[in-house]
Amino acid sequence: MNMQIKVGIKNLSKMKYFLAFISILLGSFAQYLLKKGITDVTRVSNGFIQLFKNSVSNISLIIGLSFYALSMVFWLYVLSKMQLSKAYPMVSLGYVFTLILGYLLLDESLSGFKLIGIMLVICGVVFISRG
Repeated sequence: MNMQIKVGIKNLSKMKYFLAFISILLGSFAQYLLKKGITDVTRVSNGFIQLFKNSVSNISLIIGLSFYALSMVFWLYVLSKMQLSKAYPMVSLGYVFTLILGYLLLDESLSGFKLIGIMLVICGVVFISRG
């Protein structure tokens, strides 16, 4: 193989991991925005009809759903380039990112057990991706 082809293959390999990471981050931010949006909507809604009307115009919910859609587009590309058994375990990193976002932006608790769980998830993803 010539040098250009080797470099191109290596860059493609890095790209699929980068896009997987972006997809997972988008999904985590989508969760944050959905939580923020529905919390705001339920504060001012009285009943299901009003909840629905307020939800469709809530900017956090709209952006959160858009992030999910964009995340799915990236994820479909990743699935087209990676083995499912390597790609899908990386989705569990979404738990890590979402927990951190909840702690930083929603004032949620971060206990020792949660920190140990984060470390175990990360270790699991590393082991599976190398196998």
